[in-house]
Amino acid sequence: MGDADGVTIPIEQLRAAGLGPQVERLSTAVAEYLDADKTLDRVDSNVAVISDPFGGRAALLEYAAELLGDRARRYSISGIADGEDLPEIEGERALILEGCHYLYRRDIDGFDRLEAFLERLAMTNTLVITGWNRYSWQYLTAVQRIDEAFPLSITLPPLDAEQIESVIRAHDDGPYPDYVDTGEAGRIKTLDLVRHDVSLPGDRALSVPLVRPNLSWLVSWSIWDDAESIEAVVFEKLRRLSNGTPGIATSLWDRCVNEGMDGRTIAPAYIDDPVEDCHRISDDAAFLLWLVVALEGVERAQLADMLDQEAIGTEIQTLANKGIVRVEGTEVRLQPLGLHPAVEELHRRGLVWP
Repeated sequence: MGDADGVTIPIEQLRAAGLGPQVERLSTAVAEYLDADKTLDRVDSNVAVISDPFGGRAALLEYAAELLGDRARRYSISGIADGEDLPEIEGERALILEGCHYLYRRDIDGFDRLEAFLERLAMTNTLVITGWNRYSWQYLTAVQRIDEAFPLSITLPPLDAEQIESVIRAHDDGPYPDYVDTGEAGRIKTLDLVRHDVSLPGDRALSVPLVRPNLSWLVSWSIWDDAESIEAVVFEKLRRLSNGTPGIATSLWDRCVNEGMDGRTIAPAYIDDPVEDCHRISDDAAFLLWLVVALEGVERAQLADMLDQEAIGTEIQTLANKGIVRVEGTEVRLQPLGLHPAVEELHRRGLVWP
């Protein structure tokens, strides 16, 4: 199972990105548990693996499963969990539990399932390795102090441009592409136009356009005229559009190089951004956006308990038209390329933290 939408990467690519220490912390925890299992000793053995959507969480959980072999049972929570969906922990030697961000809801009594799970966790010697969405983890740490239940938490942070390049080089086993300059159209734009709402008397607001330098341009402007600078801009653009997540970055690379204009060349212009920004969406749409980012997918029927019924269809359509989400049957899911503009808007509103 991937981090979301099946977009995932092998463990070797996490190591290539400089995340070897996180990998080793997990392998050490498993080794300590296996040693204690032989002697029937008790160890603090609850592990939380935390990342952005598409950020490598699935790779670490898969690695844990390989280390544990038939000692571990894997269990995946899909959809916001009911009480009956909680896995039995007692009696298992080891449990790998994916999708723990589905253990709560943003409504009345929304923490009941999570609290029941944590009670089971506190009463067992079972090694429990859990996977969490980073934004859900931030929220639950703030309101429920969930981090106290896990002696070991392993966070996979967003990658910088150099780390993205390392992942790509480990990922792409074909002939390495040539970097080409496609002219001004292929360069990262110099300025961004953003809008800022200014409050006026009478509960009114005025949207004022503001111009600011584009961060990607600032990174690359001084060395643009050589081949290395073109390469630097490519990976900075991959970082920006992927929000630093390796799963999205490798998918973008494959699409732009292997399915691109001539097969094995790459230019900044080939890495397109088909997604609109999320500025000027309603408060209901912003809350829906938070749910989709923090839960990575949510059933429409469950939204009725958290959002105004009349607004649900309208706000889903608004975000779908922007390319941020898509509807699969009865579920609303985050589009991979929607992560960057979604997180940017949620940061702007103070709904998530860096």
